[in-house]
Amino acid sequence: MRPLFKSATLRLKMMLAVGGVVVVFMVFISIGIALHWRSMILQQLQQKAEAVTSAFGISVLDALIYSENENFQVEDLLESYMLGLKEKIPEIQYIVVTDTHNRVIAHTDPRMYNRLLTDELSGRLAKTTGLVSGIYRTPQFGWLIETALPLQVGGKRWGILRIAFEAESTRREIARLFYLLVGFTLLLTLVVLSVLNYLIKHTVRSLMLLVQAMDSMELDSSAPLELPERADEIGALTRHFELLRQRLQNSQAQLLEAQKQIYHAEKLASIGRLASGVAHEINNPLNGIKHCVYAIEKEPQNQKQLKEYLALINEGLEHIESVVRKLLGFSRKSARDKEWVDLNQVVRQVVELLAYRLNQRQIDLQLQLAADLPPVYGDASLLQEVVMNLLLNGYDAVEDGGRVIVRTEVLPSHQVRLTIEDNGTGINEAELEKIFEPFYTTKEPGKGTGLGLSVALNIVQAHGGQIVAHSQPAKGTRFEVILPYGERQ
Repeated sequence: MRPLFKSATLRLKMMLAVGGVVVVFMVFISIGIALHWRSMILQQLQQKAEAVTSAFGISVLDALIYSENENFQVEDLLESYMLGLKEKIPEIQYIVVTDTHNRVIAHTDPRMYNRLLTDELSGRLAKTTGLVSGIYRTPQFGWLIETALPLQVGGKRWGILRIAFEAESTRREIARLFYLLVGFTLLLTLVVLSVLNYLIKHTVRSLMLLVQAMDSMELDSSAPLELPERADEIGALTRHFELLRQRLQNSQAQLLEAQKQIYHAEKLASIGRLASGVAHEINNPLNGIKHCVYAIEKEPQNQKQLKEYLALINEGLEHIESVVRKLLGFSRKSARDKEWVDLNQVVRQVVELLAYRLNQRQIDLQLQLAADLPPVYGDASLLQEVVMNLLLNGYDAVEDGGRVIVRTEVLPSHQVRLTIEDNGTGINEAELEKIFEPFYTTKEPGKGTGLGLSVALNIVQAHGGQIVAHSQPAKGTRFEVILPYGERQ
C-alpha cells in the first residue's frame, strides 16, 4: 500500500511550525518577566540604599558642621555613627567619608584612615553634585550596590559619603527566580506541546482514516464510508467526499451505459458489413430446401426420395440455425459478465462469420493458434468484438488474394498475445499515431465508422491489457493484443 501523504512529516511540520512559535513566544515572555523582576528587585534595593544613605548623610553632615564650628576632631563621632548603622543594617559592607581631595576621614575599617582613594569611581564622584548609586562586582565583597552622597550645603562642600550594600544574596535570589521561571516555562511549553501533539495526532489520524477510505473505495460498491461522525471541518470533508463518490458512481453508470451503446452500435456496423456473407450462408441452404420441397411435391409417394430429401432439408435448417445463432451471439448487447474465456475459440467463432467474405475475395487466412493457450478472464462477447474489428481492418487493408495471419501465443510475463497481421497497404507514421482516436479512419467514406479501433482499445484496457500497432506503407500492418491470464482483472 502506498504511503498516506507522508502523515508523519505533516505532523512534524505542524509541530515544528506551531510548537516553534509557542516556544519562541514563551521564551520572549520569560525573558521579559525575568528582566522585569530583575529591574524591579534592583530598583527596590537601590531605593532602600539611597534612602539609608540620604538619612545617614544628614547625621554625617551635622557632625562635620558641628566639628568645624566647635573645632574638635570629628573622626571618633563619625566612626561611632558608622558602626551603629552597620550594626543595625547587616547588609552594609562598608561606610566611608572622604574629604574634597578624596582622602578618607572616616571608615568602618580603621586601616583605611587617611588613605587617598585614587580609583576610577572616586575620580567620577569628585564631580558629583547629587545622590548616585550603582551596582558592580569587587574581588573582595563580590556584588555590591554602592551609593554616594555629596556632603555639601549651599556652595560649601565637605566631601562625599559612600555606603556599600551587599548585593550577592540579591543576585542569588534573582538567579533562583530566573531558574524557577525557566523551569515553569519549560513545563508550560511541554504541556502546550503535548496538547498540541494530541490535537495534531487526532486530526492527522482522522485524515489518514479518510485517505484509507479513499484508497479502498470501490465505485461499484454502495456501502457507505465506515468513518466516525464528526461535527468539524473533517466531518464536512468526509460528507462531501461521500457526495463526490455518489456523483462518480452515477457518472460511471452513465459512462458504462454509453459505452455499451457504442459497443453495440459498432457491432451492428460490423454485422452490416457481414450482411452479404451471412445472406449467402443462409441463401444457399434455402435454395436447397426449396429444391427438395419441389421434388417431394412432384413425387409424394416416393418414400426413399422423401426420406433422403427430408434429411437434406433438416441439414439445411440446422446450418441456417447455426449461422443465425452465431450472428445473434455476436450482435447481442454484452452484460459485461466476465468468465474464463478461450481466446482461440473466440478467434474461431469470428472467423466462421467472416469465412464467406474472405473466401469471396480469395484472402489467405492463416490461423496459427497456440495449443496450450491459457484462458483469460473477461467478457467473451467483448473480446469477439475486438477480434472482429481487427480482422475487418485486415480484410479492408489487403487486396484480393492477400494474406491475413492470426496468431496466439503465451508470453513469459504471465500474458497471452493475439497477433493479427496483414500484407496490405499499411499506414504511414503520422496516421499511425491517430488510428485509436474515436471517429478517425483512413478508409473511404461508407467503409467504416472510425470507432472500431477506439472501441477495441477501450475493451482491451478494461481487461487489463494493451494494443500495439506496427505498420509501414506498402508493407502491411500488425496489431498485437496483449492480455494477462491467471488472475481476475
